[in-house]
Amino acid sequence: MRYVLEFIISSLSSIGFGLVFSIPKKALLVAGLNGGIGWIIYRLTLNYSGSIYFATFLSSLLIASIAEIQARRLRYPASIFNIPGIINLCPGEAIYNTMSSFINGHSDIAISYFYKAVVIAGAIAFGVLLASSFSKSLKSYRIRQSKRTNYLGDYK
Repeated sequence: MRYVLEFIISSLSSIGFGLVFSIPKKALLVAGLNGGIGWIIYRLTLNYSGSIYFATFLSSLLIASIAEIQARRLRYPASIFNIPGIINLCPGEAIYNTMSSFINGHSDIAISYFYKAVVIAGAIAFGVLLASSFSKSLKSYRIRQSKRTNYLGDYK
């Protein structure tokens, strides 16, 4: 039941960010579902692996892959589906704790929170980069058929 509630909240927040970024109305629901699915994958991976960095990477990879597929299907740019989906994974808590620790004079704790925020942001960026580059390589790949220049085949 908890995962269903988190899915709904995450989908609604992705739709809200989609409204803020003025994405087309046709793509709004798909972007919201993309954010909800990404958040559930994040929570499940976090529960089973215990690594926030791996969970963020895997979730951002899945969100970007779904965004690439939906972008081709609905003929929109992939960023329309990427940005609202990934916004839920952004390291807001780590950035807030970094600033709070710096202000309170705990620079050693602030540096550890800063490291956490940078690595989470890097995991998000690497997941999106990997999905995007894989999509680009599939776009240029074509299965070539043998044509009349096949000089070595089928002589009877």
